[in-house]
Amino acid sequence: MIAQIFTVTAPVFCIVALGYCWAKWQQSFHTETLTNLVVKLATPCLVFTTLTKFDLGLKTISVMAFAAACALLLSALIGTIVLRISGLPLSTYLASLMHPNTGNIGLPLVFMAFGEQGLALGVAYFIVISISQYTIGYGLSAGTLSLKRLLQQPLIYAVLISITVVAIDFQVPVWIAKTTELLSGIVIPALLMVLGYSLAQLKISDLRIAFYLATVRLIMGLVVGTILIVVLGLKGEPAGVVFLMCIMPIAIFNFVFAKHFNRSPDTVAGVIVTSTLLVFTLLPALVWMAIKISQSDSIPRLYF
Repeated sequence: MIAQIFTVTAPVFCIVALGYCWAKWQQSFHTETLTNLVVKLATPCLVFTTLTKFDLGLKTISVMAFAAACALLLSALIGTIVLRISGLPLSTYLASLMHPNTGNIGLPLVFMAFGEQGLALGVAYFIVISISQYTIGYGLSAGTLSLKRLLQQPLIYAVLISITVVAIDFQVPVWIAKTTELLSGIVIPALLMVLGYSLAQLKISDLRIAFYLATVRLIMGLVVGTILIVVLGLKGEPAGVVFLMCIMPIAIFNFVFAKHFNRSPDTVAGVIVTSTLLVFTLLPALVWMAIKISQSDSIPRLYF
């Protein structure tokens, strides 16, 4: 089991560390260009490739998407209560507590832990979180929701096309499948490099708030993940994937929105860094828990 956990976590640590060192070495790295490439081209290709190649079926895709939507609702409810009690502004911190980093860290982890099938399940979950990130997350920071912004996301159209292909059992031409598969290969290494590089740029300005909200995010993820697995009756790889996705740290894009709308960006940056470091510190244990949950023949008990 120790060797399996090391095999899962070591590549993630190494590539993130490479991105971090690249920033510290002051090497050229155009984060915005690479992020746009991943978000607008490579990730839609990954969605199309995984959902059409691995034959998950609409039922499985729907279950994973529903689990992600439930996770968002539960996180929004718990986050609102915690922030109200703490006297912290919802417009600044609720989006961060709601949206874990299912892209930069979540997708690589489920791939390393559960292989291509796990990646396909993770993508079905990630789709919902990503759409919410760019609409609800953006709207919380901006103070208003925008349907136009939702329709501008290439991910939406990749999902619609993929679901149509799966529903009608359409045979994707080989040249299209190979092209999207090659482009989707960019996603995981690029996301980890961007994560490491971005962490090197962010600073912790208020350690007290940063550690408090990072701890809240982790505990919330553990609680929400367990509730979803038990209530939805998830077993095997879907249970392991949902658990891992729920416990991911706060997504970096929350800092982008906070900076754009001047929602205490320095404090939000500190929360993101602390949340990521906290999860990375506990990552071997968290991966072990996810693997044990996936190997359980029955609805898993609490492993913490």
